[in-house]
Amino acid sequence: MLDFLVGNDALSAIVAFAFVLIPAIFIHEMGHFLAAKAVGITILEFGIGFPPRMMTLFTRGETEYTLNWLPIGGFVRPLGEDFVRPIPQEEAARDRKQLEERLYGKEDLPDFLSGERERLHAKGIRKITSVNEAKPLARILFLIGGSTANLLTAVILFTIIGLSGLPTLVGGSAGVISLDENSALYEAGLREGDLIETVNGEYFDNTTQLIEMLNASAGEPVNLTVERNGTTIELTYTPTVGEATRNYVFVSGVNSDSPAQAAGIQADDLIVGFNGEPLADFEDLPARTQEHLGEEISLTLLRDGETIEVQLTPRVNPPEGQGSIGIGIVPAYNNAANGLILVEGGLQQALVPLTLGESIQFSFNQVRSFFETMVRLPGQLIAGELSSEEARVMSPLAISQFGGMFLQQSIEQDRPVVILNYIAIISIALGITNLLPLPALDGGRVVFVLLEIVRGRPIAPERESVVHLIGMALLLSLMAFAFLNDILNPVTNLIP
Repeated sequence: MLDFLVGNDALSAIVAFAFVLIPAIFIHEMGHFLAAKAVGITILEFGIGFPPRMMTLFTRGETEYTLNWLPIGGFVRPLGEDFVRPIPQEEAARDRKQLEERLYGKEDLPDFLSGERERLHAKGIRKITSVNEAKPLARILFLIGGSTANLLTAVILFTIIGLSGLPTLVGGSAGVISLDENSALYEAGLREGDLIETVNGEYFDNTTQLIEMLNASAGEPVNLTVERNGTTIELTYTPTVGEATRNYVFVSGVNSDSPAQAAGIQADDLIVGFNGEPLADFEDLPARTQEHLGEEISLTLLRDGETIEVQLTPRVNPPEGQGSIGIGIVPAYNNAANGLILVEGGLQQALVPLTLGESIQFSFNQVRSFFETMVRLPGQLIAGELSSEEARVMSPLAISQFGGMFLQQSIEQDRPVVILNYIAIISIALGITNLLPLPALDGGRVVFVLLEIVRGRPIAPERESVVHLIGMALLLSLMAFAFLNDILNPVTNLIP
C-alpha cells in the first residue's frame, strides 16, 4: 500500500514525521492529561495540534478539547500554567474565575472556602485545583506523566516486536563453487554460486553437517532450499553417499602487490596442489608454505574447470595483516560422490517469535539498554570514543529523515517491526529527554518541586517563570542550530 514511498526520500520523511513524531508528542501530552486527572489537577484545555486554535471540538467538565492549526502532536494547559511555566497569581486567578463562570454561570459561583463539593460532584466536576495548589507529590506525578506514557509506549511496542519475531541465528549455509554438469544436482537445477540453506526444511550448522544430512538421506529424494541472487529456490534430488574431504583451498581474496597477484592467482580459484603434489588437507598449504619461505614454489589451481600451474616466492616478512603468499583462504569441501565442491556460506537468520513473558522481558531490556547508553554517552564523548558528529543533537528534520529511511526499509522487507522499532526508540528518547533537569523541560519543573520540599515553601511563580523562559529560549536556540546543521550537513550522510 505504501510502495510508492520506496525511493522517495522526501515524501518518506514527511510520512515518517506523521508516523513517528506526532504520535510520540501526542502520547506524551496524553500522559500529562491522565496524570493530572488522577491527582486532581484541573486541565483547562487539551489541544490536538499546536495553536493557533482552529476550533473547539467539545467541552467536558472543566476541560475544553480543541483542534489547532499546527499538526505537531498536542498539549495540555493546566490551571496555573501556560505551555512552559507557572503564571503569576493574578493570571491564575483570572483563569479560575473564567472557568467558574463557564461552569456555574456568573450569578451562581461556588464558594470553595465553605466546601461545596456536593455541587461539584453533581456536575461531574472535582474541586478546581491549580498546579501550584496541588501537593508536591501530585505535581511530580503530573510532570513525569508524559515521559511515563512514552516509556510505556516503548515497552508495548517492543513487546509487539518480540511477539512478531526477533532475528535469530538458526544455522549456516554452504556455497557451491564447483558442480559437475553430469551430476544429479545439476540436473535438479543447482548451479555454481548458489547457497544451500536447508535440507528437507531443516537448518544445518556447517558444511560437514550438510554432507552428513545428505548421506543420511541417501537413496531417498530430499528437498533443498537454495538462495540464488536474492531469490529462494526449491530443488529436489536423490543424494549419493560420499564423504567430504578438505583437501582443496578456496581463495577468498588476493592482496595487491603480493606474490599471489604477480603470479596471476585470482579470487575464487581453488588451490589443489603444492609443488606438483596434491594437498592432504586445508592446513597443508600454510604449513608447507612456511617450510619454503623465500623459495620459489609451484601451486596447482582449478579455475572454471581448467587446471593451471603458477610459480611464486612466498615472502619472508610480509606486510602486517597479510600472509607470505598474499591471499585470503577458506577450506573447500570436495563431495565427489555428488559432484560438488562447497565452502562455508554465511550464517542464516530467521524471525523467531518470543513468548509473551519473553517479549515483555525483551522490551524492558531494550529500555534499560537505552538508559545505559544515555548514561555512558558523556563519558564516551570525553574519552573520544564518539565523535561530536555521532553524538550530535538531532532536530525533528533529522529524526524524520531517519524515520523515512526505516519506513522504506520496512516496506521493502515487508516487516512493520522495522519502523515500529524506530518509533519505540524515539518514544524512549522523548521520554528521557523531557526528564532531564533542565529549565522548561519536565525534569526542570520537577527540580523546583524538590527544592520546595527541601525549603518547606515554594519558590515564587514569577521567579520560576523567568528561569523556564530563559531555558526555553536556550532550547529553541539549540533546536534552531540543530535544524540548520541538519539542512547543511544531513545526518543521513553519516550512514555508511
